[in-house]
Amino acid sequence: MSIIPQRPLGFGEILDGAIQFYRRDFGLYFLIALVGALPGYAMLLALGTPGTGLDPSGTPAVGELGLAIAILLPAAALSWAGTLAVAVAMCTRLEGRSASLESAYRGALRPFPSAAGGHLLALLIAVVAGVVVMIPVAVATVGAMATFGNSVVGVAVFGLASLLAGLVVLALWFRTSFAIFPAVLMEGRTAAEAVRRSLRLGRGAWLRILGVMLVATIIRDGPSFGIFALFGGFGMFTSPTTAGTVSPALQAVQNTLDLLIGSLTKPFLVATLFLLYHDRRVRLEAADLETAAAAMATGGEAMAKDPTAMWPDRRW
Repeated sequence: MSIIPQRPLGFGEILDGAIQFYRRDFGLYFLIALVGALPGYAMLLALGTPGTGLDPSGTPAVGELGLAIAILLPAAALSWAGTLAVAVAMCTRLEGRSASLESAYRGALRPFPSAAGGHLLALLIAVVAGVVVMIPVAVATVGAMATFGNSVVGVAVFGLASLLAGLVVLALWFRTSFAIFPAVLMEGRTAAEAVRRSLRLGRGAWLRILGVMLVATIIRDGPSFGIFALFGGFGMFTSPTTAGTVSPALQAVQNTLDLLIGSLTKPFLVATLFLLYHDRRVRLEAADLETAAAAMATGGEAMAKDPTAMWPDRRW
């Protein structure tokens, strides 16, 4: 990992380093992410905007919702495979080897079960934790309503407690999942081992991991939410009668923009995972000293071949 500074990284350095690392092979990572998102995009275009989305009573039709889920779930799975391929390419470049679109997707086949299993296990842990955390939230809401005899107070308590519970669950999800890709690809870990590795590296850094990953996630998903809002997507929640009334042409434009911008921002999040993983390894396991020792052990041979080999690439 010589292209990453061999020292602990600050909060801003992780995010800036992820941008710089992404820029080194921008076209490759964008193309890999784009190819992963294309099947889902093609499914959306082929099926179009189904009907009006309403049953005779004026509420969104269950059949339309089921069709949307049938489209979105496979699309999300295929897009995640593209994310894994991006991670494979980044791992290859971190090791100083060349990467290509074909090698990234071919290289994603072998670690796919471990990476997918690790993320599903992390998701299960987060869901179970969410259920457990919401129990005292519900009890606190009922207690507040019984004490004050006011539903407004109960709603306020529920909203505040749910926000805090959501942050706790989100922090747990980030901690259990942030190191899965690096652990699987760089250390050859299995699904369960990758989750344990993520938990171990996250020891004592809940808020740091939450902050870094929250910012990176906002950068990745923020533009998509902006496009959704720009095309009136949030209006469907306040006015159900507008569900499914977007014209096919406008829907196609929205999907195309989301495809392009999503493919641009996804590699940044993946790069952030590798930088954060490196930072935690340096802080907990002195990985920088291991790298320096390995460089010293092979330094004589490397210097004989290339006098500049002992110096890391500081251009990111």
